[in-house]
Amino acid sequence: MKALLCVLGLLAAAAPAAEPRFGTRRFIEYQPGELPLILAAPHGGRDKPVDLPDRREGVLTMDANTQELARAVADAVAERCGSRPHLVICHLHRSKLDANRDVAEAAQGNAAAEQAWLEHHGFIEQACRAAVDRHDWAFLIDLHGHSHPQAQIELGWLHDVAALAQPEPLLNTAAFAARGSAELLARRSPLPYSEFLRGPTSLGALLENQGFPATPSPRLPVPTLPYFRGGYTLVRHCAAERGVAGVQIEANRPRLRDTEANRQRFAEALANALTHFLPNGLRVRDQHQPGTDQK
Repeated sequence: MKALLCVLGLLAAAAPAAEPRFGTRRFIEYQPGELPLILAAPHGGRDKPVDLPDRREGVLTMDANTQELARAVADAVAERCGSRPHLVICHLHRSKLDANRDVAEAAQGNAAAEQAWLEHHGFIEQACRAAVDRHDWAFLIDLHGHSHPQAQIELGWLHDVAALAQPEPLLNTAAFAARGSAELLARRSPLPYSEFLRGPTSLGALLENQGFPATPSPRLPVPTLPYFRGGYTLVRHCAAERGVAGVQIEANRPRLRDTEANRQRFAEALANALTHFLPNGLRVRDQHQPGTDQK
């Protein structure tokens, strides 16, 4: 039986959230944390300031309830671990800003939207640096919602369907892993990369074991189309040389994002999965003793 490695000392209650920090006009919110885990919700905002013009092209619809889902996951992790992840939320509606695109597409020339974009990614960078400074690594979850026909979680590691359909010897090369968002974890894992992505201890498997269909996983090692592989946020922030790995989680709406109870059930399942999936679980390291886990 696997021991839960994220409990800090005898602390049983969830740590209170840090005082949030906000960007200009409170468009972007950042809650600092203690864990090597960063949660970002770029498409769950509802604010539509009348002085910000609507974006003229691209996807303009929000990912419903993903802001609420991100907060639920942060709380579930804190309840389980006694310490909190970092949390970054974009409050602007996607018709005003798409924070998961490069700035030209994201803001489409509006200066206020460009400033919010800079602050969103600036807070993520700040959180990643804080996590790496304290723990030597960071794991970024960019949280989204999809409306695809298959009611399943899509885990995007920056590999598309064609790439994941290649023979396993190709998937298990260092060059292939380097094209994904989890190269840092792959380097530290004893598993072949294909098993890391979709084997019995993969994130997809751990979620499926708790009743949430997911891909890639042992059940569905090659996702079916349509499938989101991960986007700008992972490309920008995840790099082994900077100590950052990550995944884009695309959550289905039915039976997951649609009600508070379902969001809570998934949040608890994801918190549990992360304590088994991430290296050494989620433990808080003593800031004053780099390289030494706090007991």
